[in-house]
Amino acid sequence: MTPPTVLEDYLESLRVRHYSAGTLATRRQSLRIFFAYLKTTGQDDLREVSRQTIEDFQREMLHRYGVMTARLHMANVRYFFAHLESADAILLNPCVSVPLPRVERALPKRIMKPSEVRRMLAAPDATTPTGLRDQALLELFYSSGIRREEMARLTLPDLDIANGFVRVTRGKGGKDRVVPIGQSACEALARYLRQARSAWLKAQREPAWTDALWLSAIQPHGPVKVTAIAQIIERYALRVLGRKVPPHVWRHTCASHLVSNGANIMYVQRLLGHESLTTTQIYTRVTVPELKKTFQRAHPRTRRTATPPPLTREDAAQMHSGHKLQSRR
Repeated sequence: MTPPTVLEDYLESLRVRHYSAGTLATRRQSLRIFFAYLKTTGQDDLREVSRQTIEDFQREMLHRYGVMTARLHMANVRYFFAHLESADAILLNPCVSVPLPRVERALPKRIMKPSEVRRMLAAPDATTPTGLRDQALLELFYSSGIRREEMARLTLPDLDIANGFVRVTRGKGGKDRVVPIGQSACEALARYLRQARSAWLKAQREPAWTDALWLSAIQPHGPVKVTAIAQIIERYALRVLGRKVPPHVWRHTCASHLVSNGANIMYVQRLLGHESLTTTQIYTRVTVPELKKTFQRAHPRTRRTATPPPLTREDAAQMHSGHKLQSRR
């Protein structure tokens, strides 16, 4: 069972299950690195791979790369051998009981403040078709917390503006989910569809473009690509905030603002499409600085000039009886 043939069969199985092109590319890269390592050990049959081989490869990855990159490559190798085991191509999975490299999950950086979000949402010129599109795009990012690739794949049938939902197809791991969206996002989307997208659809175009939600402002108004979405967001961020704001920051911002305002962490997990609650719980740590500020502002014992609360008649009576008791002793 040679690696090259098995690799293509494995990637085709992922393609059939609608895994994204980015996922296919990263898994291909990781497995090619793994297969190159196997050549250095003289192993050309995947059935000969043992747990010791996997452990040695992991040490090599940690020596060559950082922990996050090494973990990514190892995870992709684990997925590969799990597939081989489920297909009965191997008898035992050599990755079983080999733990992935531990990594401390970092807090999302540069979460936007609510005031910054308001400035960003107000930045597009809503009197122009392009501005209407960009405003709807930003509103939907903030309201739904969906990923950039998921945003680029949205089609008109995925929207349910009347009930406030958007359907995300082929999300991370090839899974679909339905995400609620707020009133502001629904109104911005309705304006874009009515005043901008409908006019662009009248231009000459390919039939396949009809269902794409986000259209380019440049004729022939084709679908907006993933890279273009990032450029749109960063252009407004540089103008309004003076710094770059990648699309994923909107996802972090949406989640952290929900948690800060008391949203159940299970709800946020389902909204973001996280498979594990552990991934979502990072946003509870993001709110700690804000919690401290609120505590310092509201708790009377955190202020130097705080005055003790006035004594009630019952307090005075208790203190008086206590003095009498001490004097008798």
